Amino acid sequence: MRFSQVRLLVDDPAAAFRFYRDELGLAVAFGNEGEPYASFDTGTGTVALFSREGQGEVVELRAAGDSTLLVLEVDDVDADVARLGARVVAGPVDQSEWGGRVAYVRDPSGNLIELFQAIPMSE
Repeated sequence: MRFSQVRLLVDDPAAAFRFYRDELGLAVAFGNEGEPYASFDTGTGTVALFSREGQGEVVELRAAGDSTLLVLEVDDVDADVARLGARVVAGPVDQSEWGGRVAYVRDPSGNLIELFQAIPMSE
C-alpha cells in the first residue's frame, strides 16, 4: 500500500480551485477551475479537490464536518496570515510542545487547514 493523495471534498470546485491556486499559492498539477476535479503539488505530496456531488455518486457521504485537518508547512506563518486575512480563523500562536507556530484557515467549502511553521520544541 502506498500513499496517493489527500482528496478534499468541496461544494464549489471553482472557488476551491482559485483558493488553493491563488490564495495558498499551490502549483496546479492537474485540472482547471472549470472542472470538478483538480490536484495541486505541495512538493511532498498531492492535495486534490473533488466536488462533493461527484464523490457522492460513487459512495454515500456523511455530513461534512471537521473530521479532517490538512496541515501545510510554511516558511513564515505570520506573513501567510497577513496575506490570507479574512480566511484566518485562529492564530498564529506558538505551540512549542508541537515544535510549531500555527494558524488555521478555512477554504471556501469550510475545510480546516493548519499552517505550520517549525520552531524549536520545548523541553
